[in-house]
Amino acid sequence: MAVTNFIPEIWNASIMENFHASTVAVALANREYEGNLAHGNTVKITGMTDVAVRDYTIGEGNGGTVGAPLPRTTAAEAISTSSQDLVVDKEKSFDFYVDDIDRVQVAGTLEPFTRSAGEALAQDADRFLLSTAVTGATVLTDTVTSALASGDDALNVIRDLRKAMNKLYVPQAGRVLVINAEFEAVLLDASSRIMNVDTSGSSAGLRDASVGRLLGFEIYVSENLPTTATAQALALHRPSLAYVSQVEKTEAMRAQDKFADRLRGLHVYGGKVVRAAGVHVWTDDTTP
Repeated sequence: MAVTNFIPEIWNASIMENFHASTVAVALANREYEGNLAHGNTVKITGMTDVAVRDYTIGEGNGGTVGAPLPRTTAAEAISTSSQDLVVDKEKSFDFYVDDIDRVQVAGTLEPFTRSAGEALAQDADRFLLSTAVTGATVLTDTVTSALASGDDALNVIRDLRKAMNKLYVPQAGRVLVINAEFEAVLLDASSRIMNVDTSGSSAGLRDASVGRLLGFEIYVSENLPTTATAQALALHRPSLAYVSQVEKTEAMRAQDKFADRLRGLHVYGGKVVRAAGVHVWTDDTTP
């Protein structure tokens, strides 16, 4: 009997993996609230009003004996607090089979599949966080232009983002700038001062046209920002964007009804802009 269904193709032992955008937001966000989620899916974040500072003067508050020096006194004030909810309500999963025959023909490893699936979960969280930040951000309008015509225009946008944060007393430490490829391409065409190590604070980042430091911002490039067709820049004080990941797992098991391995993973998370003053965004509003 002739063998007519033999498959003569030989598979290469490696898998050509897809390119993915760089993930940055999860690593930049404030994750200090994750420890409060042992039970439940909501974190109550308490805020407070600023405490007033007054002159400590003679005779403030009470009187005194006639002819005697008035006492130095102080009066306590009541402080008020507020709260906001950080809800963990985003759920994403993956679940797929890898047939034994496929596993043999790709050298027996599941690592490329699990890595790809994990990367997909990371990309999803990154897009969510950056979208959340842009939605909750103060929109920058006090700029010299609404469209980037030159590298110096891009530099001026960063200058104005810095000014907006300074006017609201946002701390200098922990400031980052997330830009898309359109913004980066124009920014790197700015005058030579942007390539100066003393200005950028990094001898490698801007020379590699990827990441550097400029005007007090650590700069990151991501195509996971909501806008990619035109230039967009998100200025962020890291503690102002909160992120919580409650359940994050992957697991492998044997399929029950076929000769295959089954891989699945779950990610439950949430995010919120907890300080609006610490998040500002500029977007080129011209049609691409």
